[in-house]
Amino acid sequence: MKTYIVLLKGINVGGHKKVPMADLRGLLSKSGFENVQTYIQSGNVILESSENANSIENKIQKAILAQFGFEVLVMAKTRPDLERMFANCPFSEDKKKASYFLMLHQTPKDDLVKTASEIVYKADEYQIIDDCLYLFCDKGMGKSKFNVNYFERTLKTFATARNYNTMLKLLSLSQ
Repeated sequence: MKTYIVLLKGINVGGHKKVPMADLRGLLSKSGFENVQTYIQSGNVILESSENANSIENKIQKAILAQFGFEVLVMAKTRPDLERMFANCPFSEDKKKASYFLMLHQTPKDDLVKTASEIVYKADEYQIIDDCLYLFCDKGMGKSKFNVNYFERTLKTFATARNYNTMLKLLSLSQ
């Protein structure tokens, strides 16, 4: 059995795609996953499974569609994946604490990274390393011009963002 951190994109945001965490834990336990935990309402799940990441993602997508009636993008990462992403943050420690980690479902091709990296946002810094886009917004995410959709289209993969504190908590819970 491996421990996975499963990230659901876009649930419980602005009253859309509501998924109560107790219901989600029950659904995933009934689906054969073990030691299922959730953290806050934004789609963070820690679970154990003998299946691979792709199988977990597909199984959870189908279960959510059947139970709640809508599709959700699902990303399963191992604890070592998250540790690597956290450790590879290119920013100073102060900026890292105020950063967002946009985890990419797949590592994009180098030419796509080059194209995506050409766009510049005032007061925002970002860097794409492997399957993570690191983002620091000097004036805060709410005032940023950063556009996740642009990067998803350009990099040809979906992304889901977590802040520094959530990353720390997911690493802690997955020990």
